[in-house]
Amino acid sequence: MRYLFLTVLLLMLPVVVRADTNVARNKSYTFSHAPNYPYCTDEGDATDLTDGLFHDPKGTSLWTQKGAVGWAVGEQLKTIDMDLEAKFDLTSVTFQTAADARTQGTFPLSVMVFTSDDGKSYRYAGELINEAVDQSTYVVHTYKLAGIKASGRFVRLLMVRGGFYVFCREVEIFGMESGSPVSSQGMTRDETLDFARKRLPFLRQFNSSLVLLGEALNRVTKEEADHFIAAQAAREKLVVLREDLNRRTTSEKVDFRRGVPFTVIDYQVCQVIGELLQKTGMPPLSMSPANPWKHHLPFQREDNPPPLERLKAMKGEWAELALNVTNASSESMQLNVAVSGIPEGSISLHQVIFVEAFGFRTRADALMPIAESITLAPGMTSQIWLTIDTRQIPPGQYLGALTLKGAGTEVSSPLRFDVSEIVFPKETALDINAFGYMHWPVPKSDPAGTARNMHEHYINNHIIVSSYLPHPRVNANGDSIGPMDFSMLDEYMARIPQAKRWTMFLGFEWDYRKMYPKEDEPRRKKVFQQWLREVIAHMKEKGLTYDEFNFLWVDEPSQKRIAEIVAPSTRALREVDPNAQVWIDITGDNTEESISKYPDLADLWCPASEKVHWDFWKGKKYWHYDSSSDKSKSPTAHYRHKLWQAFQVGASGNAFWCYTDDADPWDDYAGTPSYGVVYDNAEGEIISSKRLEAYRAGIEDYQLCWMLRNAVKAASKEGRSEHADVRKAEKTLNDYLSRLNELRNDDSWAERAHVELLEMLETITRLRAQ
Repeated sequence: MRYLFLTVLLLMLPVVVRADTNVARNKSYTFSHAPNYPYCTDEGDATDLTDGLFHDPKGTSLWTQKGAVGWAVGEQLKTIDMDLEAKFDLTSVTFQTAADARTQGTFPLSVMVFTSDDGKSYRYAGELINEAVDQSTYVVHTYKLAGIKASGRFVRLLMVRGGFYVFCREVEIFGMESGSPVSSQGMTRDETLDFARKRLPFLRQFNSSLVLLGEALNRVTKEEADHFIAAQAAREKLVVLREDLNRRTTSEKVDFRRGVPFTVIDYQVCQVIGELLQKTGMPPLSMSPANPWKHHLPFQREDNPPPLERLKAMKGEWAELALNVTNASSESMQLNVAVSGIPEGSISLHQVIFVEAFGFRTRADALMPIAESITLAPGMTSQIWLTIDTRQIPPGQYLGALTLKGAGTEVSSPLRFDVSEIVFPKETALDINAFGYMHWPVPKSDPAGTARNMHEHYINNHIIVSSYLPHPRVNANGDSIGPMDFSMLDEYMARIPQAKRWTMFLGFEWDYRKMYPKEDEPRRKKVFQQWLREVIAHMKEKGLTYDEFNFLWVDEPSQKRIAEIVAPSTRALREVDPNAQVWIDITGDNTEESISKYPDLADLWCPASEKVHWDFWKGKKYWHYDSSSDKSKSPTAHYRHKLWQAFQVGASGNAFWCYTDDADPWDDYAGTPSYGVVYDNAEGEIISSKRLEAYRAGIEDYQLCWMLRNAVKAASKEGRSEHADVRKAEKTLNDYLSRLNELRNDDSWAERAHVELLEMLETITRLRAQ
């Protein structure tokens, strides 16, 4: 009995934690913002983060497991406030999360840790996101803040959303019983938010520098086998720079248009690699032909670069060449750039700028025009991009050279390309809508340049957003009280004089005008139909035919919105004018069965990639749609490939979101990530990207396939269907189309296919001329 009494007594005493343990286990916490990511949100969110359970790797992705907690968009700063129920001296904190940038999921930009004795006054303890982890593909990672010296009963985790989402599966807080006195000094809860906002520029730079350090260490590792001593010396210097980075607390003024390196520490990292390359015996400056579409990183180089691929284009096409340039020294180089042997005005030069996609993924993407010279940072391999405008030169073979000259150094590389006698048409067979918003910052600063850039990239269908459409002028009964004001609409259309077709986007999902038809509100339909009559009449007065304008009621409508908004709006339009057209992009939860209920819903259907194979589209005019165009998307596997898909399925058009948006094109962490495919220079002039150039190349591929298929059909009608060249061309084209998924991730296949198919078109053209 005595032993039982002692046991009961011990159980009644408070638990004293004398060893380092997870003191957050089963503790309660509160959220500043309720979790709202639908695939993991449930009642368990109130206990999931401290239940001692972690992501199940045998299950689904972390954000679809109910044990996780997730937030989508909304306020950038969110908090988790935890009560440990006693004061502890803390030693470390962990935070398990996940990312997959392919699906727009990224790690938080920051998770700051604050502690408090009374739940009112907080002290900053450190930063949990403190290492570079590749977010390009699906990854679950547990970040750890170790070696901290903080105490408190209350712990606040302040999460900073970097992309669109924040996910967490488990939080651990390790510590032991504290004997330190209670303190009420520190920041209020609101002041922790102010503290975080002030730190955001630094945290953005901190994460960026971590990534560059990781890329530098990868370069060092690759040099260790042949240059061990030099590599070890470089590694030691990079470790010191990492320690310097950890000690930093303030941000620098950064011009993201200059690309990597962004900060002083970044530059010092580049110097370490430059010194390493110098010790390996590389010449101070080297240049080699490169595949324009192949992804490369700042410290990536090839000792045995592939030979320059043959380049051939139709007369009237655009073509691309690229050369990689490496600075194997510890200082920047100022290099003059010159082209010789090629007709003046036919080639424009650009330096490819390294930008960062959300998830801190480095991408060589922005094409900054070169006036006379470029600056090449130490240790880096940059790329010079040449855009060839074959409209300016006659058919034939062209041989030239690109030369770089700097202080005491000079390199040169040959240039070669062919221009065919086959002429690329002034108008493509394909309709293109890249959702270019002329009212947003980049195009607004350079409207003429934007219109020219879109035209040169074959974008011929344009969206007019709701804010530029006229508002109805009606009385309380819905009767017209005078003509509507079309001045903003006319001004918008005047900015793009070479447009082929206009899509008027009503934005009925927001219902600003209160006029899409509702059964219980007859006035709305009356106003809407009067609005339609006036708009259609105005477009006709401008000389547009029914094929040159259409209406989009809701962007990417769900099944619910199709039933409640889109179908009634289209029916109301048909009553007003059965010849007026509707354009609609079909994505999301729509199925072939659900959309089949509305066979006359649209005149131009634009189904997403996964829906474009439906039998429903047979006999209808349809396009191919693909949303989202972030910086990390592969130029070939995404942008160029989608045009081959469009030809494969017989689509007569292609649309994607988007050409430009209202985010900062240079910095995905300035607010929300940018999905535009264009940038601007310091003067506000629009500049292109590798992604947009690949999209243009894909449109030219589509046109070439279209021309070759028509040539094969024409030759067959002329009795040449069994001719070896005709049969070979048909078989080769069909073979490429049947292997699109297999070829998708080959950076050079489309360029090879373009040359091969073009030469087959030349052969059939000569055959038919005989």
